[in-house]
Amino acid sequence: MTAYKNDEVGTHSILYFTNSTLWGGVEEHICGLLRNLSRNLFRAHLVCSPANHDRFRAGCPEDIAVTPLTLGSPTDIVGATKLASLLVREKFDIVHSHMFWSSLFASPIGWACRVPVIVETLHGGESWRTGWKARCNLDRVVTRFVSKYVAVSASDARFLASKKHVPANKIVTIRNGIDCRRFSVSPEARKAMRDSLGFTEEDLVLIMVARFHPGKGHSVLLTAMRQLLNVYPRLKLICLGEGEEETEIQRLCEEFGLARNVRLVGYQANVSEWLSAGDINVLPSFYEGLPLTILEAMASGLPTVATHVGGIPEAIEDGISGLLVPPGNPGKLADAISSLLSQIEVREQMGKAACRRASRWFGIEQQVCNTERMYLELCGTQRSDFAERDALAASTKEEHSSLSMPMACRK
Repeated sequence: MTAYKNDEVGTHSILYFTNSTLWGGVEEHICGLLRNLSRNLFRAHLVCSPANHDRFRAGCPEDIAVTPLTLGSPTDIVGATKLASLLVREKFDIVHSHMFWSSLFASPIGWACRVPVIVETLHGGESWRTGWKARCNLDRVVTRFVSKYVAVSASDARFLASKKHVPANKIVTIRNGIDCRRFSVSPEARKAMRDSLGFTEEDLVLIMVARFHPGKGHSVLLTAMRQLLNVYPRLKLICLGEGEEETEIQRLCEEFGLARNVRLVGYQANVSEWLSAGDINVLPSFYEGLPLTILEAMASGLPTVATHVGGIPEAIEDGISGLLVPPGNPGKLADAISSLLSQIEVREQMGKAACRRASRWFGIEQQVCNTERMYLELCGTQRSDFAERDALAASTKEEHSSLSMPMACRK
């Protein structure tokens, strides 16, 4: 970690907030931050949905308080009041939300409770938006309450500036990182994992780690699998994840005659061991931020075939550490996978290049260090601004008394 100046050292309290009921890369990102955040500089508290409480509790250090809270609707006055009461009671220096739907609730409440620093992290360009949501009008209202936006890729930073009209001085790019040491596993683990699935070393194994959602492109991969099996009859696919599309993907496996070749193994905490069973990592998403699953596969020494969307090209050097294809094109996906299946030497070279790149550019250390420095800089800036705001509020207390009171205390 970077050494900080003596006058920067102190304990700053941070409330992390997510109201997602799903589990995926965003939630793993939060766990990674909480596991590695400096305890000398920061005191962290996580508020999450009850659906994810147990997994967050298992994935976070014991000294991190994890509070379950339901807050997923603008009409949820009980949840909003509970969050406001926690903010007022604990006097947090920072509220840090992940994804817009979380920030929509936590950022205005944090501002009303006079939290000095409000942060929102964007994890992807939100290409799923259609209709009035695509105009981002509500997002621009919330921007007023946010001190800084974190983009996990340069692609996300461009999205914030161009689509949400966030001022450049409010955007910082901090790329995702992983603990690369966790993804060095023994050859014995590979054999044990394959044995557990009924696979042999002669089988060619693709692996996809993603929640079951239309945007992840599982159906595109299954269509490509039908084509590939004509040439590679021993081809297998392992899918890790869960989600609303799982039943549909199971149906497609049956319809396409892939039931014997595809294993849907659900959520798995030991991702590194599962990756060791694969020969090629695949992620045919229609949109992404900077997927942890790709970084994890890189650290595991696997070449990746993925779509040229979002921040993926910032991780994968096409033709060097993996192959990039257009989204929604099963034929191009099959061709790219086939070119690696047929050339074991190329697979190995790309896997080694991917591992070196992950270690050099995408370690958890860079992500945490840059995040900590952002927090410290924001706290130093906002405290002086906040003092001026307090003075102004005090001078106009009689005229605007309701504006200077935390939301939890308003009548």
